[in-house]
Amino acid sequence: MIKNKQGMSAVVTTLIIILLVLVALGIIWVVVRNLVQGGAEQVGLSQKCQEVEITAVKINETSSGVYSVTLRRTGSGDEIGGVRVVLSNGVDYSDVLDFGIALGPLETKTNSSMNAGISGANEIQVTPYFISDLGEVQLCQNTVTTEF
Repeated sequence: MIKNKQGMSAVVTTLIIILLVLVALGIIWVVVRNLVQGGAEQVGLSQKCQEVEITAVKINETSSGVYSVTLRRTGSGDEIGGVRVVLSNGVDYSDVLDFGIALGPLETKTNSSMNAGISGANEIQVTPYFISDLGEVQLCQNTVTTEF
């Protein structure tokens, strides 16, 4: 009977090793799959961002620190989540402001109540963004700076 127990311990050891290998392969698969999917999302965002071109047409200070900003979307592509804007007077920069008006392909729109908190702005930085499936803001890398 003692010999039979020794044979069983070799079988149990082999099964434990096989289970450990399967668990390790499962963990590696999950990590690799997440990396591949994350990379695919970044490629998709980059492609969408390249299709969107937004330029500032005009900025006009309507009162102290409040501006009327006109933007034009010249690229086609997917519907964007919105546009972030930063105004500058050469010394100070405003906070990051949301344009707040949806821009479809080939549209020009004006937001006449952008409170920048600085006076005499003569430069604008415009950055489009998309909203992910999870509701997160994904900024594009193609920020356009225009001086007036």
